[in-house]
This record gives sequence, C-alpha cells and structure tokens, in this order.
Amino acid sequence: MSGYEPTEFALELRAHMEDWSTGACRRPPMWAHWTEGIHPEYRELARDVQVADEVELHKYAAHLLSSQAFALNLFLPFREGVRRALSERVGNLLGTRLRVEKVRFEWVPPGALLGELEGNRPEEDEPATAVDVVLWSRLEDGRRAVVLVEVKLSEDGFTNCNGQHSRANRRRDVCDSARLFFSDPGSCYLRRPKGKQRDRRYWEIFAASQGSVLEAFPGASLDGPCPFGGHAQQPMRNLAIARGLEQGGTVDIAWFLLCAHDGNPDVRGHWEAWKEILPDAEEAPFLPATAVIEAGETEGHEAWATWMRERYRLGGAR
Repeated sequence: MSGYEPTEFALELRAHMEDWSTGACRRPPMWAHWTEGIHPEYRELARDVQVADEVELHKYAAHLLSSQAFALNLFLPFREGVRRALSERVGNLLGTRLRVEKVRFEWVPPGALLGELEGNRPEEDEPATAVDVVLWSRLEDGRRAVVLVEVKLSEDGFTNCNGQHSRANRRRDVCDSARLFFSDPGSCYLRRPKGKQRDRRYWEIFAASQGSVLEAFPGASLDGPCPFGGHAQQPMRNLAIARGLEQGGTVDIAWFLLCAHDGNPDVRGHWEAWKEILPDAEEAPFLPATAVIEAGETEGHEAWATWMRERYRLGGAR
C-alpha cells in the first residue's frame, strides 16, 4: 500500500482477493498477521528473512494489497532455491548472460552512498531509500553485477518528492522551474534538507555518470516544474543507487528495473514516462510478475505458481 487513491484496477484486484481469501482472512482486507499473506510454504523463511535482511515492515504489510508481501511472495522461492531460470529471464531482459547469486529484500545502501543517512543504518527519524529486491549477480565473464528491483502491485504510480512541500524549503522556485533546477542542481532542497549534516548525493552521482544532471535526463522538459517532484522521484533515487554502486566499485555494472503486476496499467504509464527522460530506454527495463512466476514454475515450484496466479489474478498458465 502506498497512500494513493485506489484506481479501478486496485478496486477490482481487492475485490478478487477478498473473494479468494474468504474464510482465511478473518478481517478483510487485513490478515491477522503479515505472514498469513505469504505462501504457506515460505512463511517460516519470510520470518527468517525479515530478521536477516533487517526488513522494516510497512504499515500495511498485512493488507491484501501489500506490495511488500507481493515482493516476498514473488522472490522468496529464489532466496535459497535454484536460480537458473530466474537468471535466464532477467539476463534475457537485460540483453546479457548473468547468474543471480543472492536475493535480498528491502535493502538500504550504506549511508554514504546517497548521503541520506548520518550513519550506515537508518534511525527511526531517518527516511531512507530502500530497494525492494536486490539480485546480486555475476556476469558470464566474472564481473560483479547487481539488479535493483522495484516491485509494484496495485499502486497507480511512484512515491513523490516531499521536499517540495517542506516548510523549510526556501527555494520552491527551483521546484517550480526545471530550467532553474538543471542550471543549478545544488540549489535543490534535497541536497541538504533541514537538520541534516550530510549532503545528499543524487545530483553528484548523475553528474559524475553523464557529465551533468541535464545530460543524465536529456528527455526532461525545461518548460515545466522540476521533473523529480512527481512520479520520477522514486525511480531517480533507485537509479542513483545503481550508478553510485558502480562509481564506488561495489559492482562493475548495475541495472534498475520495475517488476509489476501484469494487469496494472497505471504504474506502467508512469514507468513509460520515466523511460522517456532517460538517455536510453534500455535503462528502464520492465519485468512482468508472470515472468518471475514462470521462472519459479520452471524450477519445480508448481504449487506456488498456481497459488500466485490465483491469489493475484495473474494469467499466463502454460
């Protein structure tokens, strides 16, 4: 759940899930405990992962439409099991051959990477950009790689920028003008929000990657507000993590992709808009949820695959 007003797709999916969960979900649309929303075979693993990966449970993790539960349900079979089919699916999407070595959930990068945190782990009052699923991988030639995955279920888009509405923001003129922002990204309020001791590094990372922030987003219009005030904010932060991991030498190559419910038309529309402002559309690959399910089915998880299709109203039966 993300706080967005429910769309027609979200309402239809919720109605389907309430019918599907009749008799099991005692207080629709909430489970009694968040793990009841996880496939029965992987509930114990989900509890272990929450501890091992330091997963901060979302407020609505027990909701029928929880994207956090959706991400866990999609990728838990690959946490400890065979990942050959998943590697092939992801590699084909990215146009390369890779081997997924580790699957991690709700990963927050070291604080110095984005500069969002004072230390390496977020304190209670420190919002941090977390990656829903991280696929630590190796390319065929042995180079280190990582695939950062944003997972969406019923949301109609991505998280917007809070800085533009902050009472401490003295440069709202920069929020209102893309031309002003791109001429001086350092004037953006996000560079140093009130009370922070460390500069956030989004714009530094993109300038180092492409020569300037404008060259990193050549498709952005200069005639409207800052392009990162709306739905491009969340993808921008995730892409900054990918580029920062490359620049810091953690990996040799990184990708950021969206994995969403195949039938969600709303989030796909915003993803297409995000793709348009990038230097290359290939920087924004899309992985349908059914592709992950098919990969698991290939590895022998037939019962899980059937459950996933029935619960989430996903087609693609082979």
